[in-house]
Amino acid sequence: MPRRHDKVVSTLLDLLSKPSAYGQDKYDIINYAMDWFSELGMSVTLHGQESLPAICATNGSGGLILSGHLDTVPIGSGWEMEQGEVVGGRIYGRGAADMKGAVSSMLHSCVELMREDLRFSVLLTTDEEEKMTGAYALAEHDLVKEAKGILVGEPTDLLPAYKEKGISRFRLTTYGTAAHASQPWLGENAIQKMSGLLERLNKWARAPDSPTEDMTLCISMIRGGTKSNIVPDRCEVDIDARFPKPLTYQKVRTIIMDQLKGGDYDIHMLYELEAYEADPDSALSLAAKEVTGSDLVVVPYATEAPVFASANDNVLVCGPGAMTMAHADDEFVERWQLERATEIYSSIARKLA
Repeated sequence: MPRRHDKVVSTLLDLLSKPSAYGQDKYDIINYAMDWFSELGMSVTLHGQESLPAICATNGSGGLILSGHLDTVPIGSGWEMEQGEVVGGRIYGRGAADMKGAVSSMLHSCVELMREDLRFSVLLTTDEEEKMTGAYALAEHDLVKEAKGILVGEPTDLLPAYKEKGISRFRLTTYGTAAHASQPWLGENAIQKMSGLLERLNKWARAPDSPTEDMTLCISMIRGGTKSNIVPDRCEVDIDARFPKPLTYQKVRTIIMDQLKGGDYDIHMLYELEAYEADPDSALSLAAKEVTGSDLVVVPYATEAPVFASANDNVLVCGPGAMTMAHADDEFVERWQLERATEIYSSIARKLA
């Protein structure tokens, strides 16, 4: 009989073979997960938007909820490894760490927990990388409110994380006047105006003293100009800022606008999510520390934890894979971490059942 970790790897390879990036149809991977739960005898329902469905699979309320997402960012173009390639105990592929690896471990944890007929649930979304609408829909479910804890499987190298940053994502737009590029002084260059604004924000784009305690931002997309021989009359830049408690997204918005005061621009908020911090002495926190043998840690990214915390504030983050692997080229997860994650999820579920 195949060893359990071989089965977990096989399941991950199945998930990696089903594209689920932004704009791609999610029902192939959704149906795979739903069939898995149904075959185990779990109650399965779909929630949220039809194009961005979220799964709720349960074996009774009141226990632990395992939470994950099936969507990924695009693969990108800088890979040397093949999607689904297995080399030296590492499984490569977009989503291997963020976070189809954790989902595969959760699916196999379900096998054990159903065999023991324990109360637990699994929530899987398909738009965590965008606006988390699936998590918002699931957070309204009574199941979330009644759970003894929610464990989000984002990559933490299997360390339990209780604190994470919030998101303030916004678009700056500058306007100019078009003219022939041979006489740029007759126009007004929107890109040059934008360059001046970005220079004011540059102090937050540098490497911080503390990645988890300092506000940072990334200038992630830029669009400007219509042709190489025309002075550009419009420029747009998307910026992604991350901030820790006690900052709020309202305060971050004020900080940014104060820094740009006097500039000629429009600002449009694209997405905002509060930072999150769990109770380090909750039953879930104590169980996670005992099972993992680790103290609680802080992560520099955002997850669906604060969305679920609006209904149930007992939320932690713990999953296989290095934090640095998320969205990276040649993303991978270690085989042994998949196996260990299955054990961690099952053990914590038993303690909270």
